[in-house]
Amino acid sequence: MPDEFDPTLELGLPPDRYVICTCRGFITSNNDVRDLCRRFIDDGGHFFDVLERYDKLTSYVLNREDSTSGSYYKWCVPFLKAFGATDHLLHKYSCEDLRLLNNAGRTMRYISNLLPTYITTSTFEHGMMEVMGRLRTPLVEMSCTNLCIDQCMMGRAESRKLKDLAKEINHLDVPEGFYELNVPTELLDEDIEIIKKMDDAISNRIPDAGAMSLMESTEALTSHKKAYRMLDIRRVTAIDLDCTMYIGSSSTDFQPLDLVRDAGGLAIAYNGEEFAVRGSNVAILSDDSTVGAIFASVFTDKGPQASVELAENWSREYLRKSDIPDRNIVDTFLTEHPGELPEVFAITDGNVDEVSKRSERYRAAILGQ
Repeated sequence: MPDEFDPTLELGLPPDRYVICTCRGFITSNNDVRDLCRRFIDDGGHFFDVLERYDKLTSYVLNREDSTSGSYYKWCVPFLKAFGATDHLLHKYSCEDLRLLNNAGRTMRYISNLLPTYITTSTFEHGMMEVMGRLRTPLVEMSCTNLCIDQCMMGRAESRKLKDLAKEINHLDVPEGFYELNVPTELLDEDIEIIKKMDDAISNRIPDAGAMSLMESTEALTSHKKAYRMLDIRRVTAIDLDCTMYIGSSSTDFQPLDLVRDAGGLAIAYNGEEFAVRGSNVAILSDDSTVGAIFASVFTDKGPQASVELAENWSREYLRKSDIPDRNIVDTFLTEHPGELPEVFAITDGNVDEVSKRSERYRAAILGQ
């Protein structure tokens, strides 16, 4: 925490690097908001898929100026309220559904002992309270989506309007696959219907139901806000982005990953969506968070370029013979993975298309929908 005693500062040796990481894909494997939609809303999984599709369409295909990836974290809140969600239940179900990646706690304790460490995630604070409790990393600072759903009263008439709207949204079809980034294309008919329905819902139907204040009071940590949060950390620490290690996973991490990569820092897509991979210089496919600890060790001691070289030469033989600062974490990792190692790639213009698709498939396999 900011007021925690740090002996290196007392000696005049402040840290010259820091780590920022996301939650899902690196620390947790469950989709928190989709899980909550499934808990409360009729056919909530499909309902969430429509909202997420609309979010990506407006942010990355239509490139609307007022759109920012991750906004579905606030769009779903009025519907959760209409179907009976309370702050107590959001916390209860978030705890029950939480699944940590293998060795996530060990990895976060290891990284936070090396460098100042920050978690920036779109996850609701109800779930992050449990995540931080299980990680047992008191020195890690955390930023998440702030929400107090009990502060807004909702009458039965308003609730019925939102439930009816949810039924209409659930009748929309969600196409498989997505569009290639930066490639002009014609929208599918199903996506046109999603855009029309959701534009009307957000602009007219939700305000008509009296739930606009609840949606607007939800401080969702969207992609732009993650980038602003990173720049705020940069200002407070006085450490530039070329000395930043950012571990991202979802489309909401694209902007900060892209900023760090372009500045010469270490931008890692950990089980990342295509958007995350395209903003990174390293991609990691693993159900074990320990790979992130190995890269943090190299980054701390040798910097971002040495970390990229590690990705370029990733193999069991290289890990055994190379001069990695912490042999203990490497030897532990190799012992725990006697067979094939998790896949690691240095991202280039030549392999980004292939790696992004590979990462998407792997992400779906270990993280689910």
